[in-house]
Amino acid sequence: MIDIMNYKNPFAIRASERIETDERFLELFSVEPLSYLEDNHAKDSLWGTMTYILSSPGAGKTTLLRLFSPSVLQRVTAKSHNVIFKKLVKLGVKDIYEQIQKCGVYLLMGRDYEFLEDDELFGRREQRRYFLSLLNARIVLATLKTCMTLAGIKYTALQDIIYTPEEPVKQFGELKESYTGKELLDWATRQERKVCEFLDSFVVPADGIDGNDELFALDAMKAEWFSYNGKPLCDDFIFQIDDAHKLTERQKYIIRSEVAERRIHATLWIAERLETLSTEDILSDNNIQGRDYQVVKLEMLSQRLFNQMAKGVASMRSKVSYDGVDLFTYLSEISTENYNAAYNEASKRYFAQLEKLASYPNYETCIKAISQEDPYDRAMHARAMLIYASREDSAPRLFEYDYQEMMGILSKDYNDYAEELLPGEIGKLPQYYGQQTLIDLSSGNIEQFLSIASKMYEMLLSKKIMDTARYDLTPEDQDKIVSDYCKSHLEDIKQLKRGNRIYAFLMHLIEYCREQTFSPFYSYRTVSGFAVKEENTGQYGQDGFWFQDSANEELAVLLKDCMANNLLYKVPRTQGKKNQNWAVFYLNEWLCAYAHLPLRRGGWRKLSLYRLNQWAHSAK
Repeated sequence: MIDIMNYKNPFAIRASERIETDERFLELFSVEPLSYLEDNHAKDSLWGTMTYILSSPGAGKTTLLRLFSPSVLQRVTAKSHNVIFKKLVKLGVKDIYEQIQKCGVYLLMGRDYEFLEDDELFGRREQRRYFLSLLNARIVLATLKTCMTLAGIKYTALQDIIYTPEEPVKQFGELKESYTGKELLDWATRQERKVCEFLDSFVVPADGIDGNDELFALDAMKAEWFSYNGKPLCDDFIFQIDDAHKLTERQKYIIRSEVAERRIHATLWIAERLETLSTEDILSDNNIQGRDYQVVKLEMLSQRLFNQMAKGVASMRSKVSYDGVDLFTYLSEISTENYNAAYNEASKRYFAQLEKLASYPNYETCIKAISQEDPYDRAMHARAMLIYASREDSAPRLFEYDYQEMMGILSKDYNDYAEELLPGEIGKLPQYYGQQTLIDLSSGNIEQFLSIASKMYEMLLSKKIMDTARYDLTPEDQDKIVSDYCKSHLEDIKQLKRGNRIYAFLMHLIEYCREQTFSPFYSYRTVSGFAVKEENTGQYGQDGFWFQDSANEELAVLLKDCMANNLLYKVPRTQGKKNQNWAVFYLNEWLCAYAHLPLRRGGWRKLSLYRLNQWAHSAK
């Protein structure tokens, strides 16, 4: 395991499980994602319920779960980690006296569960019973591990942990008023061993396998029933199932149905990737909500909170690096390069486009005046005037625009529009640089932020070795890193399931967004997404949701895959006199960077299902 203190690039350590010590984990933990839990807590829907924590890879599911582990909670005090402490008190996880009230019981799912659904080995009833047997055993083992940490003992002292349920638990065999932790350990390890031996040999043990018909452990493992030296350990457990995407669909259904049908009121958090959800669950905003469980989508953090989190992460990681270099401090936004030739070339192109307009005579005087400006202003004002003129194109008016009048018009909006367009349209200018751009490029995914930041930090340290006096990253340096990152990740898309189709679809979408964005009139600012009406009728739709029509099946699966892999993200919109519901799909910002589009959210176009289906079927 890597010790982050002795590692030169702290941004390269991303997975929480690779941050070795709890203290280091807390130093690098950012509290903003706790806002998801605070919202549910305010609605009285966080505790005693089942909550799904969903995201694409790298959004921080495991990191969030780790905060509630007993060893981490024990280190959080008002003195040592005040900000985190206050958040946990607000959630009822710790009290003002620093005592742990609620504590995580962590289970990491593995691929061994899926082997229990081998139809050739046994029937559905046995599959269910053996799955529940293994899951119950591991819940008990995970609970005992949490209890040991809370009590500060090793497994050799489990005899001193006493479990006293309200009624004897029949599944544990001998009906007793109380059990020691050692007795629970022996029961659970025996159950687990039998199932695992069977999976290894496909031979049922001589004494058989005690299958279970119920997910009883969630009910049985109540924190209030455990004590150590006569004292309770905590008030409540937070059962956490991580990497639930490694379970089969039927196994996940068994868990949901057991919790719902048996009305289990334990707190259960299930963390999984979006890729394992059904097409309808991902594409519809109405399908998941309102069921017997809550849903938290980690990438739906507000831009304001994500900005805070990214800045905090950058600061904390920089502080613990071996070199102590603050990344954001050295992201220069001032270029020393001369791009006059590129600006001059662009100006000529914009003036030539103006000449083709019917209203060109209206602007001749302005063009002569703008031609005398310095290269940058000339290019920017020429592009801004082209936008205005393209929108207002008509026959010549009685009097030409004079220069001052035109500058007043352009200053209202059009200059800003032009400044957005110039880097991507000219193509020779640095476009993506500065701390806010780095944050915007992350699309709300902290893993994506760390990936790009890591490359920048690496170059920063290399430059420091060469020149200790001046080693900031120029806009050109940053833009090159972003460009290389985008090209590399674009190739990775082809390795995904249905990767060629996803790649082809995205290329069509990128080309379309570029055509719309870099049109002469630039009517809706940057276009980086498309919208489809949720309910559709017609050739490629039937009454109901568009993705329920078999004609759109390939498109629906493709869009689901894009969202699950953080390539597209969806924002619901209501528009029109009839308050029609639209699903707007935006390109991830790194794909915008690949396309040299401005990083400005909001612009989208309505596209027909017919056209989208053509794109979806363009690659086999």
